Amino acid sequence: MRGLLVLIVAAVVLGGCAAPESKLDADRILRMAGEEAGVIAAPKDKLTRQLNIANRQADTGKPTEARATLALARKTLETADKDAFHNQQRLAGWISISELSRKVEDKAFANSALDEAIRSLNELKPPQARCEYVLGVEHELKELRGEKEAAKLLATAGDWATALIEPSTRRAAYLDFAQQLFECNDYDGARTLLRKDEDAAWRSDSLMAISDRARYSQGRSWWEALSPPVVGYAASAEPNKSQSFSKRLDFESNFKQQQ
Repeated sequence: MRGLLVLIVAAVVLGGCAAPESKLDADRILRMAGEEAGVIAAPKDKLTRQLNIANRQADTGKPTEARATLALARKTLETADKDAFHNQQRLAGWISISELSRKVEDKAFANSALDEAIRSLNELKPPQARCEYVLGVEHELKELRGEKEAAKLLATAGDWATALIEPSTRRAAYLDFAQQLFECNDYDGARTLLRKDEDAAWRSDSLMAISDRARYSQGRSWWEALSPPVVGYAASAEPNKSQSFSKRLDFESNFKQQQ
C-alpha cells in the first residue's frame, strides 16, 4: 500500500513538472538563421543552409518565405566561382532548387532551375562524363515535364554512353537508361537503346533482369528499384553485376541536414 502511495505521489510531481509551452517566435528565429546564412563566405556552406531553411519553411507552412529563400539560393549558385562546386554539387544544387520549388508550388521557378541543371549537364565534357548524372536530372524532368521529355533525355544519354570505354560501365549505363525508358512507357525506345550493344545474349539477359526488377520493385522507390537482387543469368552477360553507377542529385541525398 505504501509503495502504491509513493508511485501516485511521484506521478503527480512529475506531471506538474511538464515543460511549459514555448512562447518563442520560431518563424522569426528561422528568418534570423536565413540572414546569418546569407553572410557565409563559402558558397557550398551557404547554399546548404539556404536550402535547408527553405525546406523548413516549406514544411512549416511558409511557402512565401520559402520562395524568397530559394531565390537567394539560386543567387548563391549563379554568383559562385566556377570552382566553388564540383559537378555533382552544382547539378544537385539546381535539382534541389527545382525540387523544393515544386514543394511550394512554384513551378515556374522550378522549371527555370531545371533549365539550368540541363544546361550544366550539357556543358560537361566529354559527353560521356554526363552519363553518371543523367538519372538525377531525368527524375526531376519527369516530375516537372512528363514522361516524353524525360524519355528524350534518356535517348540522348544512350548516345553519350556509347563513348564509355569500360564495357561493364557502358553496359551499366545502357541498363539504367533502358530501365527508366520503360518507366517512361517508351518500350521501343528502351529496346533501341539496349541494341547499341551488339551482344544479343546480353540484351536478352538484361531484358529478363529488367522484367524481374519490375516484379520485385513494387512498393520501392524509383532509385531502389534500379538494383534489386537478380540472380540466375549467364555469367558472360552479367546484367546486374553491380549497383547503379549513377549519382543521386536530390536535395535529401546531397544537402539535407539532420534536424
